[in-house]
Amino acid sequence: MGAAFATASIALPYSGLAQEPQSKTTAAPKHPDEVERFLKRIYAERQQRYTFRADYPGGFAKWQAEARPILRGLLGLDRIAAQVGAHQPAVKLGPAKDRGSHSLQLGSIETEPNIRIPFWLLKPKGRGPFPLAMLPHGHDRRGHDTYAGVYHDDAHRKKSLEQDRDVAVQAVERGFVAIAPAIRGLATAANGVPDVFNRHGGRTCRSHFMHCILAGRTAIGERVWDMSRLIDWASELPDVDAMRVLMMGNSGGGVVTIYAAACDERITVAVPSCSFSVIASREGRIYHCDCCAIPGILQFGELYDISGLTAPRRLLAVNGRKDTLHTEVDIERSASRVRAIYGAAGVPKNFEHRWGSEGHRFYKDLMWPFVMKSQ
Repeated sequence: MGAAFATASIALPYSGLAQEPQSKTTAAPKHPDEVERFLKRIYAERQQRYTFRADYPGGFAKWQAEARPILRGLLGLDRIAAQVGAHQPAVKLGPAKDRGSHSLQLGSIETEPNIRIPFWLLKPKGRGPFPLAMLPHGHDRRGHDTYAGVYHDDAHRKKSLEQDRDVAVQAVERGFVAIAPAIRGLATAANGVPDVFNRHGGRTCRSHFMHCILAGRTAIGERVWDMSRLIDWASELPDVDAMRVLMMGNSGGGVVTIYAAACDERITVAVPSCSFSVIASREGRIYHCDCCAIPGILQFGELYDISGLTAPRRLLAVNGRKDTLHTEVDIERSASRVRAIYGAAGVPKNFEHRWGSEGHRFYKDLMWPFVMKSQ
């Protein structure tokens, strides 16, 4: 999508203060046998039209060429494009703050009419062009602040640094132009549809998702749309090398990373953290927040098929051993399937899966060595 961008001055407030919820260890529940058999039947792989298999007619290239546009349709990206029409994203930027090794600016982009997405822009000192890092966050109402190292109090700073969450700062210190955007439906500062009528347990993410599907969209599709419009804009900056684009996010931001990398081939390296597993286990356990749901997705394929659409580009999936949101069995099953897809693409070394020793967090010592190998 080509676009002419208008740039103006802006001053925006911080996002809200709620933290991303943490998982709790509980005894593993189980569906009744009849329910489990029902779910196994309706989720059966034989019904997944675009799950990758070695005997797919035409092989990997044909599978990828056929599957990607179907996925885009399921996400609602084609519908969003039609509804947006000729709208040209307008970008506003505030003054740059000198942080020593880099500058920091608060900006916003109107990705579609009435939708303005705030973001932090971090630029390294020196001469570019620099690679671009896109860094979507998860269920953290102040997530873009967290990633950019814009702390609200000492507790916010302490937790962020302990869990390696300041990924935009990490990126700019490694020579990237870094963008930490507020994610629609997940951050107070982004334009979601809040649960003002208290029909969704006070959860903006679920309220927003429900309104999306009524209009033939999905929340994930909107988030992917927003990331692509930011890449459009950033690719035109003179100090950005648009041929080197990293996307990295934790939790819900990792889900955005998986889907965005599957759909937008400009992303050259993708690193989803604590989000890589399957969509639903064989026993019917759904792993991700319902705001990540795509109607009919298990008639298309599984998360490993969506991840495989990133091939032959580089993909690193990282999970925490103590993260109780996902099971090791399904994570390893998914990783095995993605390895098979990358093998069929002829680039088996371009996919890696790594385990962190703790829980639901970033692991910078595992992520950045993989990322920097391509720089």
